[in-house]
Amino acid sequence: MVTISEVLGESSAKTWEKTLTDMNNVDETFANARDLGYTRLNYSRITAIGKLSKYYDSVDIYKTQVQSNGKLGVSLRDGTEDENVLDLSKYEEALNKLKQQTDPEGYEKEQAEKKAKEEENLLSLTAEKLNIQVYMTKGGKQVLIGDSTAEKGSKIREAMDEILKGEYRAQKGDYYFKITRNEDTTTKNEEISYAMQITMGDHFKHDYVMTEKISEDSTNKKESRVPLTQTSSGGSLSAVNALEIQATRYQATAQMLQVGYLNMADIYSKNSKY
Repeated sequence: MVTISEVLGESSAKTWEKTLTDMNNVDETFANARDLGYTRLNYSRITAIGKLSKYYDSVDIYKTQVQSNGKLGVSLRDGTEDENVLDLSKYEEALNKLKQQTDPEGYEKEQAEKKAKEEENLLSLTAEKLNIQVYMTKGGKQVLIGDSTAEKGSKIREAMDEILKGEYRAQKGDYYFKITRNEDTTTKNEEISYAMQITMGDHFKHDYVMTEKISEDSTNKKESRVPLTQTSSGGSLSAVNALEIQATRYQATAQMLQVGYLNMADIYSKNSKY
């Protein structure tokens, strides 16, 4: 699992930490998106550390309120059960210098292939096991504005590339980030850890770190289909509470029908000529 120190690195910003509980697939909706707080230009950096578990957890949805107009950037890195999401830039730099000295032609070919792959999909180098979609609330609805799986050259693909490069000109509002498995990499039954960072501007004063806690469904290797008609203060509804609410509603409905029937019977008996 990714650790906070690995993701943040050396930072002089004040760090704030919070734990968020995951949802299983059927409960993973925009209404139940994990709230990451707010994003403000040159003020805060938001990091979500989580994983797509093996069981009934193929999607994670997060939400943030963008409070400034400006360039919005999102970075995403993935890992597996056996590897952490680490910053290996120093090692890659040393290795590249060695390749340039020992095999310059091979190095140039490798860099060309790497550039072509990056141009095809910006996530191929940092999170090839994952896809990401970005939505913004417009007119009370979540509208897709960026998609890493969209066709290259399309409006939402170009917007997603701008977001991944930190060049997307965002407007104030609520934004949702949907992380899913990239099925092309055969990761259906693989546990994938990841770290997503959201930034605006060139610097920040506060680091907000949200670590995802695995859901009970993934722990118990089952999928409970609960109608999410009411939420708790944490934005989630347990199976027990949901069943209690549902049972109460059924009981209330039965009582209402019974009272209605007795009233109708009484009215009928009073107006009957027989």
